[in-house]
Amino acid sequence: MSFLEKEDAKPSTFWDWVIGVALLCLVGGFTYFYQYQKRYSRQKFQAADSLFQAGKFPEAERAYEELKGAQYLTTSHDSLIYARLDSVSSMEDGEKETLARARAKLAAGDTTGARAEIKARIFRGLLRDEDQAALDSIKVILR
Repeated sequence: MSFLEKEDAKPSTFWDWVIGVALLCLVGGFTYFYQYQKRYSRQKFQAADSLFQAGKFPEAERAYEELKGAQYLTTSHDSLIYARLDSVSSMEDGEKETLARARAKLAAGDTTGARAEIKARIFRGLLRDEDQAALDSIKVILR
């Protein structure tokens, strides 16, 4: 009855177990890494969003710029990032335009008009250093 008898079954070797455990560790490690990155991206987004809500627009802009490459945010987060960056950019452009109009009015000798331009705009610190220095000097002149 040799055909009914089991042949010597090959016992599970050490390397079969090692490969099995390694595959489990690999899958578990990837899952942990994915969850960690997802949590980290959400925390960074919430931090950037709180900066924006608090009116700290230059810091929020930098935080949103860092988040543009985040892989684990939803599409709604992604579109909110770009919408917020656009609004910060619009605020910055408005500040630059106001500064240019105030400079032009000062050059024409219209200090009252320049003062009105400066007072009509809320400056949020979005101007670059040289523009901010020019704004500060205009404010000193208009006092």
